[in-house]
Amino acid sequence: MDNIGRFNIAAHSLTDRLERIFISLDDSDKDEIREIRLRSRRPITVITASGVRFVTPAGRLTQVFSELTLTTDENEINAIFKRLCGYSVHSFKDAINRGYITLAAGHRAGVAGTAVAENGRITAVRDVCSINLRIAREIRGAADEIYKSHFSGRLCSVIIAGPPASGKTTILRDLARQLSGAERGMFYKTFICDERGEIGASVSGAAQNDLGINSDLLTAYPKAEGIMIGLRSFSPDIIICDEIALNEEAQAVEAGVNGGVYFALSVHARNERELKTKPIIKRLLSTGAFEKVILLSGSRVGQTERVFKAGDLID
Repeated sequence: MDNIGRFNIAAHSLTDRLERIFISLDDSDKDEIREIRLRSRRPITVITASGVRFVTPAGRLTQVFSELTLTTDENEINAIFKRLCGYSVHSFKDAINRGYITLAAGHRAGVAGTAVAENGRITAVRDVCSINLRIAREIRGAADEIYKSHFSGRLCSVIIAGPPASGKTTILRDLARQLSGAERGMFYKTFICDERGEIGASVSGAAQNDLGINSDLLTAYPKAEGIMIGLRSFSPDIIICDEIALNEEAQAVEAGVNGGVYFALSVHARNERELKTKPIIKRLLSTGAFEKVILLSGSRVGQTERVFKAGDLID
């Protein structure tokens, strides 16, 4: 599936009115859009590689905000929310309580509203007022530079770091394809922990994205548990997982490192200072397993800003 087809799938999650407008956009615009942001009683914005854009009722993107740019309201937001859940909000309760819904083709919708809490835990979300529809993109070759520099003829453990929407997931997806696929001829046993369903975009058990021919995909499992399942049951050469952020996840990575397994994973970090100061990154680096930390720039999907030797980030 090409990226235009993926965009059209995402647009189908909107109301009929908005779907028609977004489907009518030029293909070049569809290919550039990373996010569609919907806020009650405010203009609809889209995030592209070039920055924020507004949408006209005629289906054109513009940098100019005016009274003519497209807006939405709480009724339409609520209708989109129900459509995103397949009209079964209860089925998505756990994901909604974590702030997102994973959609077909690997798209993800962030959901903001009013939390209903009991005993300090979120049990529901009501009065949804904002939805951020993140457009998943499969870019074959996105990991070429990283593969050639760090995985040519061997395996190693790396951390992919970057700000939101910098292409971390896109790179991990393509790296999985290359590590486990025929293109490079190594056929490494690649185990993918895809908690949010964005790497593989599994539908009815079948990955919609190309993850190579020697990979195993675990979808929707918490990362810590998924990593341990991989270690116990799949004898992987390398484990790939996205957005390591919790101590229990780092602990599972440590267990895998101690078992001789390599890792390619991502973390949120905008700069060298965050790489040196974030506790979760410091814990990962303290394992001694990671050779390189690859910092993405955020200006273009998958663009490397700088590559650090892990030792240079440890005080």
